[in-house]
Amino acid sequence: MKVCWDEVPGLKHHSRLETRPLLNYSWRFFESTKKSGVLEAGEYEYPFQIGVPGNLPETVCTEYGQIKYKLKGILTRPTFCANYLIEKEIPIQRFLAPSLRLYEPVTITETWKGKLAYEVYISSKTFGPSESIDIILHVLRMAPEIQLKKISCLLKEYTYYRFPGKSRNKLQTRWVTRNTITTFHVDESNEQCPSWEGIVPLEVPPFGKVHSDCRTEWIQVRHKLKCKIEFQLNDSTKAVYVCLPIMISSGSSQQLLTSLPRYEELSADVVLCPIAYNPPTYDTLYSRGIQ
Repeated sequence: MKVCWDEVPGLKHHSRLETRPLLNYSWRFFESTKKSGVLEAGEYEYPFQIGVPGNLPETVCTEYGQIKYKLKGILTRPTFCANYLIEKEIPIQRFLAPSLRLYEPVTITETWKGKLAYEVYISSKTFGPSESIDIILHVLRMAPEIQLKKISCLLKEYTYYRFPGKSRNKLQTRWVTRNTITTFHVDESNEQCPSWEGIVPLEVPPFGKVHSDCRTEWIQVRHKLKCKIEFQLNDSTKAVYVCLPIMISSGSSQQLLTSLPRYEELSADVVLCPIAYNPPTYDTLYSRGIQ
C-alpha cells in the first residue's frame, strides 16, 4: 500500500508519503546448501496455495495512492551470476453480495419556485465498467416565460486519501464522463404546461479510466451522477441541479447478479496468511462522511 502526494505542487520536500506491507509470505521449493544444486533442462512445477484473508483491502490504483498485490518468483544463482526474477500482479476485487437493493431505481422529483417541475429517473443504483446509464428526464414548464436551453448529465468521481491516525488527508475530484443536449421538442398539447421528456445516455468508461467504488483505510472512492437543467427566464439564464447516488462496481451487472461459488473447507496444506494491520470495522468506515 502506498499513499503519496505533494502538499505544495512541485515541491517534493513538502510531500506526504506512507507505505505499508499488507501481506507477506514466502515459499521455498528448492532448499539451498553450501554447494549449488543443478536443475537439469526441463519444466518444473511447484504447486502452492494461500488462503487470502477476507478483510484484505481490494486492489486500487489512483493518481496519489495504490494498493497492489504481487507474486514474485526468485531463482537464486551462485556468486557472480545474476538471479532470475519474475513478477506477476494479482488483482483482488471485492464484489457485493447479490441484492435487489443494488438494482432499485432512483427517482428525484422537484419544483423550482412554482415555475418549473422536473423529474430525473435511473433504472438502477449500480453500474459496471463500459455499461450505459440511461437517464430519463421529464421537464414541465409551469410558466410561459421559461425556455429550456441545455441539459447536462455528468458522472463525478471522488477519491479521498488519508493516513490513519494522522491529520493528513486529501480529496481529489474529477469528471469521468458527460453528455449534453441542446435540442428540445416540447410537447405543446398542454398549452398551460408544455413539457419535455427525453433520455440522456452516459457511457461508463472501462477500467483504467474509471475506478470502482471502494472503502479502505487509506483510499476511498465513490461516485455521484449530476444533472444540470439550464433555462431562460426573461432576460437571465437560470439552472437547477440534481444529484443522484450511484455506485460503480468492480464487475458488470451480470457478474453481480451471478451467485458466488459455494465455499469449501480449506485443505490442510493451505496457508492462512495474517495481514499486517488491524482493519477498522465496516460500521466505522461507513459512518465517515466524504464531501
